[in-house]
Formats: sequence, C-alpha cells, structure tokens
Amino acid sequence: MTDKTKTNTSAFGMEAFFTREKASLGVKLPLYTPAGAKTEHWLRIRGIDSDEFRAAEADARRDAVRVAGIEDLEERRLAIQDAQRSLIATLVIDWSFEQECTHENVMKFFREAPQIQDAVDKAASRRALFFVNESSDSQPTQNTSSD
Repeated sequence: MTDKTKTNTSAFGMEAFFTREKASLGVKLPLYTPAGAKTEHWLRIRGIDSDEFRAAEADARRDAVRVAGIEDLEERRLAIQDAQRSLIATLVIDWSFEQECTHENVMKFFREAPQIQDAVDKAASRRALFFVNESSDSQPTQNTSSD
C-alpha cells in the first residue's frame, strides 16, 4: 500500500462505514408500470442493514427449518414464496397509495405485482442509494418495470 493510499483511506473515520441508521431511515423508490411508464406512486423502503430487516431475516432463517419439513412439494414451494415475500415486505415503511401501508397490504401488493417485490429487493441491497445527497428522500433511479 502506498503512502498516498494510506492517506486517502485514513482521512475517513469509522463513521464513514456506518450504514445501519441510514438504512433504517429509508429512501423513496419511484414506481413504474409494467410497460415502463413512471407513475406518481412510490414506496419508502429500508435498506438491508436496518435493524428491522436484520430481525426479520433472523426470524425467516429460524422459520426455514419448519418450511424444510413440509413434505408436500407444492405446499413447500408456496411457503417458501410467502416467506420470501414477507421478508421483503418488512423493507417497505410507507407508500403513496390510499390503503394503509401495513405488512399485510404490502404482502398483497407484492403477490399481485411481483416485479415491484423484485425491485424493492434489489434497491434495498444497494447500500449506496441510502447515501445519495445524504438525504432520506433520495430517489433511486431504478426502473421497477418488468424487463
């Protein structure tokens, strides 16, 4: 490592690597129709480093043992899909729809709009999105339409 590299990296304190707080604040994710048109609707999502998501992820791992014990293959497949949908739904903390943003309503929305579930999953994993403009109102430019 060169002295210049040491200087550049040592200019940052530990705080430069902290993601938990920003992940908990969330960012607005604009929503697109399946045809790719931007709408006025949005979701506010947490990042994967949020305490809430980490707790839900731990619960999902514990539940995986129960799901693995389901003998009927179709029932097991559905249980895996529901568990994944539930985990990703914990990332949604607000939305622009008239319906209340509850876990159950997010699950229903994801069931009927799986492309949105996929977009939330991808965006929440992109840690840099939570640091754009150092604002919790940062808007990822990810298109949520199906490809």
